[in-house]
Amino acid sequence: MLSQIILDASTVVNGASGSGSSASGGGMNPLFMIILYVIVIFAVIYFFSVKPQRKKEREMQELRNAVKVGDSVLLSTGFYGKVVDITAECYVIEFGTNKGVRIPVVKQSVYAVKEPNLTNKPDEEPVPEKKSLFGLKKKDENKEEESSEAK
Repeated sequence: MLSQIILDASTVVNGASGSGSSASGGGMNPLFMIILYVIVIFAVIYFFSVKPQRKKEREMQELRNAVKVGDSVLLSTGFYGKVVDITAECYVIEFGTNKGVRIPVVKQSVYAVKEPNLTNKPDEEPVPEKKSLFGLKKKDENKEEESSEAK
């Protein structure tokens, strides 16, 4: 069926008459097929680029709304600072150990709520969860093996 749809649309795009495809039993309107292709392409673009980007923007907005006075933040420029005041459109952030350096920064430049790592030890990255093809969580095989060995 899918190959028939592709064949019908390719004959329309190439300028061939639709009589050859309708003789094979297809009988679909070529204009309808082009419109269907456009809809499918836009749906794929939406689900693979627009929707994840909106989700990420929503998460960042929630993070920025959750910032409160006293939080250490990481800015998009790479600077760490401590929030000392919050206004309608910006945060007043204190940089460094000098308590007199306070700079207003727009809220969109806050990247994360995070303490700076002032030691020589690398940050431990969280282990990502294993997911299957459709986003369902896989069972951890190591835990199953450990539980069977313990018995």
